[in-house]
Amino acid sequence: MAHHTPRYYFPTTHTHRHRPAEYDPVTKRWFQDDRKLPKLKSSYAFIWPKDGRMDSKLGRFKDILKNRGPDIYLTKNAHRLDYMANRPTRERWGGWTHLDDRDSYNSLNSKKFAPWVQHEWLGGREPGYTYDFRTRKYGVPNRRTWSDAQWPDSKKAKWPEAIRDVYGDSWQDRHWLPYDLSGPWRNSLGATDFMH
Repeated sequence: MAHHTPRYYFPTTHTHRHRPAEYDPVTKRWFQDDRKLPKLKSSYAFIWPKDGRMDSKLGRFKDILKNRGPDIYLTKNAHRLDYMANRPTRERWGGWTHLDDRDSYNSLNSKKFAPWVQHEWLGGREPGYTYDFRTRKYGVPNRRTWSDAQWPDSKKAKWPEAIRDVYGDSWQDRHWLPYDLSGPWRNSLGATDFMH
């Protein structure tokens, strides 16, 4: 690409930010802002999503020992720092895309890039399992399965603020709602400041 020196900058309300490059598995090329990028060497990154529970380093280590928590994923990126934009969504890594599939995530061919996930005895899991946010394990969904959970910031919280059931219906604990959304005037976060 030729060197570019701008002649002038024009006033604008919002500067344009380039979207991360996206990989097209059909053409096997990278595209950014609807332009085909020149051949480049892709980078890979391991992504370990958080489910909102046990977020400390010690808690994550306990998850490994107890076989709980989300799986670790491999992402393919055009640029080394794009791994955050290419990470799978909660619906994708939880196996709940039939409830909310707004992303255009193209998963890698696991047989080629991560063959160990095909065998349960090597750390993989059965196809068709979904992540249960209640038990924090992958398994066959049932009527007691949570398809999502939002945990409060408090480390001592035993129950989530909100859950989504296996049918996609959401349930909110009123205790955590702000006062102006029909929540209590005093909850675990403190009292509402009416002078505000």
